[in-house]
Amino acid sequence: MSYKCILAPHYCIPPPILSILVGRLPQVSTIIEDVTEEATTTETIKLEETTDDQVDSWDKDWGWNVDEGPKSPSPVDRIASSSNTSDYAHAFSPLTESYMVSTSPGGGYMVLAHKSKFVVVELNEEEEEYCAVGQGSGCEMEGEEITAILCLPLFVPSVRKNQTFVMAGYNTGWLRVFSETGTILTAQLLEPTPILSIKIRTPPPVYKTAATQSWQDEEITLLFQGNKVVSIDGQSLWMVLRVCDGQRESGIDSSRMHTAFTYKKYEFQKHDQVKDVVSLGPSPPRSTPTTILEQSSTLSTIPFPPIATSRYIAVGYNPMLCYYATTDSSRPLMSAVSMASYVVSRVATPVFSLAKSWWSGGGNNSNSGSSPTPYVPDMHPPPSNVEPATPIPVVLTLEDPDRRITSISVAPASTSSQRSTLAATTDLLGRVILWDLQSGEMVRMWKGIRDAVCGWVEVSEDNSNELSSNQRNRPARVSLFLVIYSERRGLLLVFHMRHGAKVGIFRIGQGWRLVPCGREPLGSSMVSADRRRAAMRKDEGECGCLSKCLLIGPDGEVRNIQIVPKE
Repeated sequence: MSYKCILAPHYCIPPPILSILVGRLPQVSTIIEDVTEEATTTETIKLEETTDDQVDSWDKDWGWNVDEGPKSPSPVDRIASSSNTSDYAHAFSPLTESYMVSTSPGGGYMVLAHKSKFVVVELNEEEEEYCAVGQGSGCEMEGEEITAILCLPLFVPSVRKNQTFVMAGYNTGWLRVFSETGTILTAQLLEPTPILSIKIRTPPPVYKTAATQSWQDEEITLLFQGNKVVSIDGQSLWMVLRVCDGQRESGIDSSRMHTAFTYKKYEFQKHDQVKDVVSLGPSPPRSTPTTILEQSSTLSTIPFPPIATSRYIAVGYNPMLCYYATTDSSRPLMSAVSMASYVVSRVATPVFSLAKSWWSGGGNNSNSGSSPTPYVPDMHPPPSNVEPATPIPVVLTLEDPDRRITSISVAPASTSSQRSTLAATTDLLGRVILWDLQSGEMVRMWKGIRDAVCGWVEVSEDNSNELSSNQRNRPARVSLFLVIYSERRGLLLVFHMRHGAKVGIFRIGQGWRLVPCGREPLGSSMVSADRRRAAMRKDEGECGCLSKCLLIGPDGEVRNIQIVPKE
């Protein structure tokens, strides 16, 4: 099947929001005119009118039938009108400042961050634009700035809409989580160095799996300067955020809301410098180990351990790419059963009563409303000391002395293997390389694309009813496309994976932001496949979204990269 790419309009972000975000406030710059003579004339006219009023009487003709001509604007009106015509265009001109963007799975929410502030916007289809719903900062000391941002949706089965949170990383090493309105919920100092990136890994959508679904874990990966990586268990974080948000809604003192989540901390000692990292999760069940690469002078031949509890791919400098894996079984993971028992035994309030019916599948809890006020669980406070990192073994290295990889973007899980099999990297030499993650082989390379950003777009070959069908006995048929945007050249390229042709090329110019979308909300691994399919059918909470990419222009224009079959 042949495809073509179109850049469809997708509403806009009002220019005032972007301008205020980067600190470009409207400036009142009016032209000062000498209006002394006009003011004197105006005073003379007013004096004559006052004299006429003094001799006014009922016998005088008021001239009702005489039409009055239009009044000339006063000097004050003329100054005000002249200042409104040019200042708006000047204050809200296209942005040249850089800012960070993270979106919800379907693009309904966006988090925009610049230096010490962030703004949360929500799509309002009636107004045909994104509207601001919250803002925040979290900076508590001089010179503190936001260095990484993540729009974090939580899947809550008791409501039709996901809860949206903001996870922000700072140059001081602090990690803070806010509600969508900007209220801080929890914070931890995990490493006293800047946080470079925050990434989330959730299970693949249910349309990519068969009728039965194996258990999947979830993870938040934080990369710190100095080659330190923190892995936060997604289920643990889900529970903490639900507790903190329940406390906030109940008006409980915020000093009791700083709860701790479980995490593991690793150090990538093989690298001189790590610029980006992705998590592949634990090893999938397999009968025989997979060979990564044959013997070569630059690549090790040790495969991933078949029972690895954590697997990472780190890119950067010396070497440019490494596979890391560990069989450490002490990683704190909380099962759905134990978490439900914890919730039901310690919380007796309607805010958390959903846990029993959710995981056990039962009906209403008769004791759920026995307590008039929420019970606050005895959650552990954040640690006062910074824990040391554990070195993690390297199992594969790829070195090119002249190449420094700056970023890696993992493709969404394939329908055949139900896990990610491809990744795209960018480097300082203007190359974009496509990698096979299972074999460690280089698949394709594109040259001359400097300052590149990569994303992924999926196109379903099935209709929407088939995607969410409970009677599905095979994975969905989904085509995958790689999107590359070169900031320096202002060029947008779209390629069919793996070896397909180029389906689109656009000269959109500089100043745009390529924003990837499409992943399951946090907490999806703790829900049955049938419940997630029901959420897809009812269009609840952006569940089961295909991967897509949005383009944000310097003036706030948002376009959706759509790929459709050729007619």
